[in-house]
Amino acid sequence: MRALKIFLLLALSLSVSYSYAQKEYKKSLTQKYGQKKKPLRFKSSKKMAVICPVFHPSEYPYQGIGFRAGDPFALTYKLYATPWISFSIDGGIAAYGLYKDRYKELYLNSPGADTLVYFNHQVEKDLFFSGKVSFYHEGPKFLKGLDIYAGFGWQLRYAQVLYGYNHELNPQVTEFGTTTVQYDYMGPEFHIGLEYAYFDLPISAFIETNVFYDVIQSPQFVKFQGGIGLRFVF
Repeated sequence: MRALKIFLLLALSLSVSYSYAQKEYKKSLTQKYGQKKKPLRFKSSKKMAVICPVFHPSEYPYQGIGFRAGDPFALTYKLYATPWISFSIDGGIAAYGLYKDRYKELYLNSPGADTLVYFNHQVEKDLFFSGKVSFYHEGPKFLKGLDIYAGFGWQLRYAQVLYGYNHELNPQVTEFGTTTVQYDYMGPEFHIGLEYAYFDLPISAFIETNVFYDVIQSPQFVKFQGGIGLRFVF
């Protein structure tokens, strides 16, 4: 009789344990397969929907604003009209040290300079403004987000230079003097560059080389320029 009681208690314990295990197993299956995952939602905007790369063929036109460091240092705006053409406007200041010989040459070739002996000069202003059109071509397939571009434009420049000179009044007397000269010059420019825009943020990085040809002050003057920069794309 005692053995029967023990057997019944063991059977009841096993039955309760089995029922509890079955209940927990069904609960886990429901949690794993019974609930639907919510789809990810993206804000309907260029910056959120287009993560990498920044530019997406169906989202043109884009705009970009940023800076360029080099010669010249400038603020830059670009309108990416289509995947293959863009228009840009740059404005800033030139690298003074790169034009030292040019401004000395302009003074020596100016009227009346033969009676004055050049001493030194200081560039007080050297501003530039340019408008350009660029044509794009997709870069190597193995490097996503890289584009090659080339184009042309027109550059305007304004410089104000303070010159120091010696004026020989007679063989025994030399007088030092100064004069400020303003130069307005302009001409066509041609450029080639690389632009990379495979970032998580809506920015593009670029490196560019320009050739400027002056048609006003000294038509023989050709200047190579270049710089690197960043633009915020929106």
